[in-house]
Amino acid sequence: RRGRNVSILGAISVKQVLASVNLLGSIDGITFEAFFIRKVVPILWKGACVIMDNHGIHQGEEIQKAIKKVGARLIFLPPYSPDFSPIENFWSKVKSILRTLGARTYKGLSEAIKLAYEQVEEQDFWNWFTHCCYCTSST
Repeated sequence: RRGRNVSILGAISVKQVLASVNLLGSIDGITFEAFFIRKVVPILWKGACVIMDNHGIHQGEEIQKAIKKVGARLIFLPPYSPDFSPIENFWSKVKSILRTLGARTYKGLSEAIKLAYEQVEEQDFWNWFTHCCYCTSST
């Protein structure tokens, strides 16, 4: 018998996890928009570049307005292009670590997610952005 689905929303930079939340159940557009506007937009800066795939939940008008308002830029990836999405590499590593930890409850999984995040090093983020062909500088 399987338990309830747990979804993780996250945002990363070339150095770290910027924001993350774990939720029971699946994610819809309203949930994603609330996460993005409450957790991500406040830490964006003028000139920041937000990269998202073109999934429908990412395309809310309020999200686009909020990004523009802070002076950041939004780039939607072409369809079916996970090779250009650094967060896909991040999730791959996190899921691999989570499998080894074997959490079986929501509380246990929440703790395991924290442990998995701690095992991701700053160099990993840098490498993922570079691998996905985003120009990164050492400053």
